Amino acid sequence: MSPLSEKNNGYTSVPRPNDWILARMQRNGFPLNVRMANAYRGPGGVPGYAHKVIVVIPLNKAAPSGLPYDSKFDDLKATELAICGQLEVDNESLCVLAITGCGTRDLIFYTRNPGATQMKINAAQAIVTRHKFDAGIQPDRNWELFGIFDKAIGASTDPGTTPPAPD
Repeated sequence: MSPLSEKNNGYTSVPRPNDWILARMQRNGFPLNVRMANAYRGPGGVPGYAHKVIVVIPLNKAAPSGLPYDSKFDDLKATELAICGQLEVDNESLCVLAITGCGTRDLIFYTRNPGATQMKINAAQAIVTRHKFDAGIQPDRNWELFGIFDKAIGASTDPGTTPPAPD
């Protein structure tokens, strides 16, 4: 579940807003802000959610650092909420990472139903008006992509890795 939303849908494995870790990382020398669902850390992921969904939202205007300007956060937040609102219905997909930097916000989900998720992506593209975005679905039974960030954040001794403040 998106850390920005307030619903739980009664599914006990879905992290609540305070179950997220914030981390600062770098890609090619540029800063990345990463939000990772703490509830899914560790090996293997959630059984049955065997496909990753990568949603790439290009920033309409990025700062020279590749991060959004403060004035653009509300638009980006609204876009993220709209996408999560479509994909997370009945916990069909779980938002596990949000990575902001290098001119994009990337949302990483895992889904148990890739066919229905593609239809939900199409629906989200029809209702999101402030940002255009692309999405792709690929098998990732062992949650390898999530594991890369889990390992990197777990190994980090950076004091910038802290739980987020509530919205």
